[in-house]
Order: sequence, then C-alpha cells, then structure tokens
Amino acid sequence: MRTLQNPGVIFFIHRGPLQLYVRASILQARATNPRSLIFLLGDQVPQTLPSEIRSTVNYENLSDYSETSDLFAKIFRFEGNNSFDYELLNFQRWFFVNSYCEKQSLDGPFLVLDSDAFLYTPISAVEPHLRSTMTVVDKVGPQFTFFRSRTAISDFTTFLTESFSTDEGFERLATFVRESQDMGVPHVSDMAAFGVYSKLHNLDDLGSPERNDFIFCENIGTPQGLVMGILGKKIKARKNHRYFTTLDGRDVLAGGVHLQGGSKVLWPYFVDPSVKSALRKSSPLDYARARRAARKKALWVGLLRFSTRLRRALPRK
Repeated sequence: MRTLQNPGVIFFIHRGPLQLYVRASILQARATNPRSLIFLLGDQVPQTLPSEIRSTVNYENLSDYSETSDLFAKIFRFEGNNSFDYELLNFQRWFFVNSYCEKQSLDGPFLVLDSDAFLYTPISAVEPHLRSTMTVVDKVGPQFTFFRSRTAISDFTTFLTESFSTDEGFERLATFVRESQDMGVPHVSDMAAFGVYSKLHNLDDLGSPERNDFIFCENIGTPQGLVMGILGKKIKARKNHRYFTTLDGRDVLAGGVHLQGGSKVLWPYFVDPSVKSALRKSSPLDYARARRAARKKALWVGLLRFSTRLRRALPRK
C-alpha cells in the first residue's frame, strides 16, 4: 500500500466552552495522528482553554475567518427543529475551514471532524485509498470528512452558496429530502447537502459496509450494515486496532465512531487509554463524573437491550 508522506491537517470547529467529550475527541485525534497538525477554530478566549488542549492544537478565533461565512448567513434558508444557530454553523464550518486554508496557504489532505467524532485511523492510512477529492459517511454523513486538496473544499463551499442563493439549487436539496425518506435527514440540512453533492460527484462513501479497507461510523447507535453490540456497533480490539464486523462476517478496520446525541456520554468507552489518562490528570473531578455518567448510561442501554431480547424470545399468546 502506498504510504502518504504528508501527515495531513485535522480541523475541529466548535462554538462555546469545550465540554469534556469535545476535549476527548481532540485528544483521540492527536493519539491516532501524532504527526498531523490539528487546528481548533472556536470563539473562546485562548487562555481559558484547558491546558491539555492548548498543548495539542493550534487555536484560532472563528471571527478572524468569517468573511465568507457571514456572506453565506445572508442567503441561508432555515428549516428544521434544531436552533437556527446550530443549523447555520453546520453549513458555515466549511466556509471557516476554506477561509483558513486559503489565508494560511495550507495544502491537503484535510480531515474535518465533528466534535463528537472519535478517530481511530490516521490520515496517512486513509488518503491512499481515496478515489474522490472529498468523502462522505454512509451517503449523507459529514462526521469524518476528508478533502484531498484546498480546491476540493472551495468547490464544496461554492456548491453550498449556489444551493442557497437560487431557488433551483434549494429545491434540489428539498427534493433529496423528500425522496430519501431517511429519518436522519428530515429537512434541508447539511446532510441533505452532502447527499446531493455526493450523488453529483460520486464521492467516496467511507461508511459503506461493502468496504474492505476501513469503515467509518455515521452513528454508533444505528447498524449501518454492521453487527451491533451492547453499546452500539460491535467493536473488536486486536493488536492496537479496532474492527467492525459486517453482517457477512468480515472484520473491517474501524476508521472512527460518531457518538451522536445521547451517546456522547459514553465517550470513556470509545477512547484510547492515553486520552483517559490525560483528562484524569487535568480534570480529575470532571473525569470522575464523566465515568459515572458513562457507566449509568451503559447500564441503562444494556437493560433496554436485554428487555427487548427477552420480549422477542417470549412466546406470543
């Protein structure tokens, strides 16, 4: 297999204080990509960042790279049950990354991670397998998005602008939502944009269970064509690697997991020992609370799954 010489660049975009799961996600990315540059674009005062994050990332303020994202905000059409700011940021983050890469003259490959996405595989092991300039997870997922070049990011932001600045472009997104009948895409969102763009450009789907090189998780709580365990997708650990198991029995390298929604609390079960050690050292009380919350959630999930299996096993009257 060809080895990528450039270790790549990883981006996190986050507004508000860094909750413990976000810090764990950043540290997990560092643990699996020790040579990569990691940039955190946020809105916090740098001196208030936790010490282990300050020593891990290059921090920049979003406001310094907001010119094009502010322009997008003027044409943004809001739909959905989430807050306006939440939905808007899901689109604006790609403009922030593009602006930063342009101003800093950064070259690819780039990986943009959700703040609740936990990376297991280094960029250098993924990029050589990619055939498209951008990727998607499970057809519509932006949780682990690879861009092979700065041009790829620029092209995607141009598509977003065209999709919201014209009725034709926005109707294309709305049509995708109607036709997909996907419970995870109930309205025009960033995932709808990913779905349309992926179809137009035949993007690599890193979440396809048909892959043999690696599979990235779109949502730990959904099967995605993989075998499920107690806390979500079943994960096997072997020789410092993690693997998913497909329904036809293949063990495929796990690229990373996305702990969506209520699953965020389970993060202590999905990170390397070095991540837990760092957070235990820097924030012992917060870490202890996180461990208790994770155990409580795991017990509750386990009981629910057990009761479901029991009901299915009981004879029906």
